[in-house]
Order: sequence, then C-alpha cells, then structure tokens
Amino acid sequence: MNRAFCNTCGALVRARRDVRDGRVYLAKDCPTCGCTETMISTQAERFEAKQAFDPPQPEKACHLDCLDCNHGRKPGLVFLDLTNRCNLNCPICINNTPSMGYLFDPPFEYFERIFKDLSTFDPKPSIQLFGGEPTVRQDLFEIIACARSYGLATRLVTNGVRLADEAYCREVIRSKATILLSYDGANPETYRRLRGRADILEKKVQALDHIARIGGAKVTLMSMSAKGFNDHEFPEMLRFCHDRRQCIRAIYLMPLAETWDEADFDLKTERTTMEDVEAMVAKAFTEDPIEFLPAGLLGQVSNLLAALKVKPPPFQGAHPNCESMSMLISDGEAYRPMGHYLKSPLGAVVRDVLAVDARLGAARPAAGRSAGRLARGLWRLRGLGMTVGLVRRHAHLGRLLRGRGLGRLWHALALPLGFLCGRRSRAVFAAHTRVGRTLQLVVLPFEDRSTLETARLKRCPTAFAYFDPEEDRVHYVPTCAWNLHKDAAMRRIVAHYAQG
Repeated sequence: MNRAFCNTCGALVRARRDVRDGRVYLAKDCPTCGCTETMISTQAERFEAKQAFDPPQPEKACHLDCLDCNHGRKPGLVFLDLTNRCNLNCPICINNTPSMGYLFDPPFEYFERIFKDLSTFDPKPSIQLFGGEPTVRQDLFEIIACARSYGLATRLVTNGVRLADEAYCREVIRSKATILLSYDGANPETYRRLRGRADILEKKVQALDHIARIGGAKVTLMSMSAKGFNDHEFPEMLRFCHDRRQCIRAIYLMPLAETWDEADFDLKTERTTMEDVEAMVAKAFTEDPIEFLPAGLLGQVSNLLAALKVKPPPFQGAHPNCESMSMLISDGEAYRPMGHYLKSPLGAVVRDVLAVDARLGAARPAAGRSAGRLARGLWRLRGLGMTVGLVRRHAHLGRLLRGRGLGRLWHALALPLGFLCGRRSRAVFAAHTRVGRTLQLVVLPFEDRSTLETARLKRCPTAFAYFDPEEDRVHYVPTCAWNLHKDAAMRRIVAHYAQG
C-alpha cells in the first residue's frame, strides 16, 4: 500500500496516483481532511512508460520508520553531512542550512566510526561528502584519506568557490575524490536569483578551468533546472561541457524544489518535474532522438555487467519514477544522443538486453571456487558474445566502428577481443570506434514533503548515514526521507559532543 503525507494536516495516509488531463497527481486520502493532491508529472505518458520496464515487486508495508527500517537494503551510495557551515547563503538551499540555528561540525572520530561500519558492506558503497559546504572544514582532506583507507570510493559535493584557488584545487585533485560541483549555467542572472550572488559564476568557471588544466580529476556538474526560468540555457551548458570533456563526465539535473521561505525568496514557477527536465534536454537536439530510461534499470542486467566486469551503478534497483538517465557521446565536435548510433528505438534495445541478460543468468556458474576458473571464463566469453550480438542487431556499425570494408571488419573483431583481454574500456573504444568521450545525464528527483511517497522510498538504493553516539550505532536513512529526521538526529549529535 502506498502512503504519503496529507497536504493539510501532515498525517501519513493512504495515497494513489491519479492521471488527469495528461498529468499525474499524487492523491492523499486523509480520513480527517479529505483528499488533497500534488502534481508529480506533467507528462503522464512518459511517466507511465518508465514503469513498463519494472519487474513485479513484493508488497512491503512502509510506515516511514526510517531509523529502524526493516526493508533490508544495503545502500550503494551513502551521503554524509560533514557540516552545516557554508561560505554562501543560497535562497534555494535544499538543506535549509541558513535557518538551522545551531552549529553541526562533528569531530574527526565521528566520521571514522561511520567509515568503519561502511567498510563491512559487500559490496562497499561509494560515499558522498555533503554539507553545508564540505570545503569549509580544515580537516576535509584527512576525512577523505580516512574514507579511502577503508576502501570507500569518495565523492565531494561542493559549490566550487574554494576551488577557484588553484593551490586548494590541486589539493582536492590530489585527494582523488570525484568532484561534484554545483553549476547552473553561464548566465550571471541565474546565480543572482538562485544563489544570491552573480559573481560566483566567475569563481565556478575558474575552478573548472583549474581542474581541466591540472588534470587527473573526474567532475560531475550538479545543476538546478526550473521550467520557464533557466530551461533555455541547456544547449550552452552542453557546449561548455564538451569543451571540458576531458574532466566533466556527467551532469546531474535536479528539478528545482520549493523548499524556501516565500518571505525570503520571490521566485514563482510551476512545479518542475523530472519529465519537464527530460523535455528540456530533448529540445537541445533537433537531429537525433534522445530518450531517458529509469536509472534503476541497470540493476536488471546484473549478469551482463558481471560478465563484462562493469561495476554495478549506485542507482540500481531504484523505483522507475525516481532517477532517470541517458548518455551523450562526443563525435569530436559536439555531443550526440545514443540514438544517433542506434538503428532501433532505445526501448526495443532495452527489452532485447533484458532478454539476453536473463538467458545469460540461467547459464551462470554457481558462486565460489567450486565453479572453477574455466567455467567462469567460458561464461564471461558467452556474455561477451551475446553483447556483440546486441551490437550487431541494434547499432549503426558504420557510425560506430572505425575504418571501411575489411578495415571495419578488423575493428569489429578487435573490439570484443580487447574486452576479453581485460583492456580498459575507454582504451578499447578509442582504438576501434568513433565513440569519443561520453557525458552521462542523470535527472534526480528531490522529493519534498508533499511529493514523498512510500512506494518509491522503500526501494531507495541511496541513504544518508549518521552515527548516534548515545546508541553507539550507525543509522542509514533513505535519501529523500533524510529531511524528516535530520534536525532531531543532528541536535542529538551536537548535544553529545558539546558535553564531551
């Protein structure tokens, strides 16, 4: 049974999705207040199409008791608040940092306790250092080094202001953390409205120029998108990313969520949904189709990923109406959607991939040493052959492979051999295909209280972590539920360390 919060009294009540006039509404049936609703998609057809890829799910009741959740999920990506201090004061701050009213700045040992707990997970999750602004902590690099000592891949979420200092930027790159940098486009007016200062655009560009020049870092841009406000700026952002494609690997697009106080911020815009953001991206491409798929879909091709030795993505298993993703590929001059290289619609490709993965799974050797190295090797070879078959059926080989005639045949043969010999995928593609750098596009929902629903939340593959020193226990709260529990949890942590 799906549940959500009543828009009037805030009680957790039965909820359903209603489709009306091409839109999707989350309707809440409150026994006290009657029915209230929140619009969650402006494009019902696209919203419902994503659900077609979702396998049947077991029914599990959810009461949003997140601190003692019994759904048994181990998160693949864990967020960690380092501080609530910040060197900016953005009106749209989704963490409401300026209004918290107390200082959250736990000591180093607090984080080490969490890293130790995370290191017992199999597989180990990636961690994402959050805030506030993590770069205001003097011990940031010690925290990153500690996380890496426990075998945890680390990401740093930053506004980029301190990285405008080249020496500090070098230290961040030296830490080997992936950099997630807030960037809302090339228009200073956007920053004046959303961030309170137009001049920080210059600092963000300086930071990205330092990163590109120094080299050795992977960067993801995190961009707020609002319908009718900055949606027309995306083509320029793509050009910006393509010029820096050696370091910028992805853009996380986040629909602007109205978490601000209307007395402090006067932006009035219709709620922006995930499908609105996808449509914004599609307008940037007039020659090739671009399609978004549920990011959790990759969890359904676990056999092919294992055969190709590809690390499972952090969003696998997510509800189909949570994160969505697409991929752009550089042809040397600009980014093109995957559809440029496909002769089949992406949906047909996905259905074929799922069928192939199921066949490969049926033939998968048992786990452990008993399976034997030879059996596992033959299974991987079979998976590689199936992947080649998928490429032959669905790809425009003339657009994909290098060479002509016999030369193209050679590249067609050498491509799978490169994977079989264990070469890095980027090197194999560069040697045998016309595929240049890729840019991953991920649309991330931010579920505020009026759009939060248990049907999505109980499948969340990401979580915020915090250590409760009174219980001597690390808690993992599904990401979009963190704001329900954050203030109480942080106040307990602050009080404990103030006494010590």
